Amino acid sequence: MKKFAFVVLATITPFFFACQDQAPATKVPPIAVASDKVSVVANQAMEMTIEGMTCAIGCAATIQKKLNATTGISSATVDFATKKALILFDDKQIQPTAIREIVPAVGAAYSVSAFEILDR
Repeated sequence: MKKFAFVVLATITPFFFACQDQAPATKVPPIAVASDKVSVVANQAMEMTIEGMTCAIGCAATIQKKLNATTGISSATVDFATKKALILFDDKQIQPTAIREIVPAVGAAYSVSAFEILDR
């Protein structure tokens, strides 16, 4: 019975810690986070490659939620499998470099290795 309990704990435990940052998160003030989302007219689109994600539910979803809560971003989707984020935004409210800085602000393990403004 002890061996069974050990096997169960050894199997389940990694799932609880899989999405934790590898390094402790630094305290970074929020970057233009909207308390009441105002309608945004997206006139620009960009794609980012995000490094450091270890799962779709914790990592990718957390980054996507933070991007979507940012003033000036009308839509953001983060795909864990491809490591890509597609962001639609209003360049009068937020600049691409500011969007790029949001990802590492979510957690120290995340970084943007590339980003590109897409033609619309």
